[in-house]
Amino acid sequence: MTVLLKGSIAGALMFVMAGVLGLASLGYAQEEEEKGKDWSLLFDKTEAMIEARDGVKLHTEIYAPKNAKEALPIVLERTPYGLNDDEKGFSRKLGRYVEMIPDDYIFVFQDIRGRYGSEGKFVMNRPVRDSKDAKAVDEGTDTYDSIDWLVKMCRGTMGAWGCWESLTAGGSP
Repeated sequence: MTVLLKGSIAGALMFVMAGVLGLASLGYAQEEEEKGKDWSLLFDKTEAMIEARDGVKLHTEIYAPKNAKEALPIVLERTPYGLNDDEKGFSRKLGRYVEMIPDDYIFVFQDIRGRYGSEGKFVMNRPVRDSKDAKAVDEGTDTYDSIDWLVKMCRGTMGAWGCWESLTAGGSP
């Protein structure tokens, strides 16, 4: 009876492992399928250089659903890692939002200050600005200025992806 029980447990474990491996390969296959999507069929792409309060321009790609008839919510992702466009010039980052795409969002990807297409000097872990200095900048002010521009230009509501603790540190930008 002990041998039968051990065999049953081993069989069950093998069944579970096969299921896990199957799900992993299914996830990988789905990821590969999303990489091959032709985003140009779903989105109109606009590139902009959004000016921050100190005049530095931030490289931004805006993906609006084709034939949008009303103001749509906007999702902003800022990155120091580049936008990694595909062969048609559309950001591969769109694949991260595949579950949101049917709900008609405007997706915005932006290189942070001093990285890739954005102007300015990149500073790793830039300190929070001095709120008493009207000309001081930090990640929070760059984000605020970008959101302000996007809301005015796209007439939408905003959601941001990432950590924005510096957005409110030391007072409003």
